[in-house]
Amino acid sequence: MGLFGGSRDQLPTLVVEDDDGLRAYLVAVLEHQGFRVIAAASAEEAAELLGGERAQLAVLDVGLPGEDGFAVADTLAEDTPVIIVTGDPVAAYAKAQLRSGLRYDVLPKPFEPAAFEHAVARAVAAL
Repeated sequence: MGLFGGSRDQLPTLVVEDDDGLRAYLVAVLEHQGFRVIAAASAEEAAELLGGERAQLAVLDVGLPGEDGFAVADTLAEDTPVIIVTGDPVAAYAKAQLRSGLRYDVLPKPFEPAAFEHAVARAVAAL
């Protein structure tokens, strides 16, 4: 049972972040909340690990090696909530505004743990 109630293990939550420490932190928080997490350091690794499975939620870094987080978001179902974590929130907000089919929340780096938990709560509310 997660912090937000209910079991969250039906569909995976995708985390794509190239910073090993931040990726480990995001995974730990989400797993503590009851999510089943698939974590990757790049868009290519994410596609391989997800293997065509639908994600219920995605936490994506914009500045990834190779394709960026928005390219990953483009491969997800249109109703998948997406939390973008980025060091350049102005550019991320602008890109998110251009993509109308996906639900985005932009979280500027560095962020406080409570800010991430609130972003997850908003995403869960959208499910």
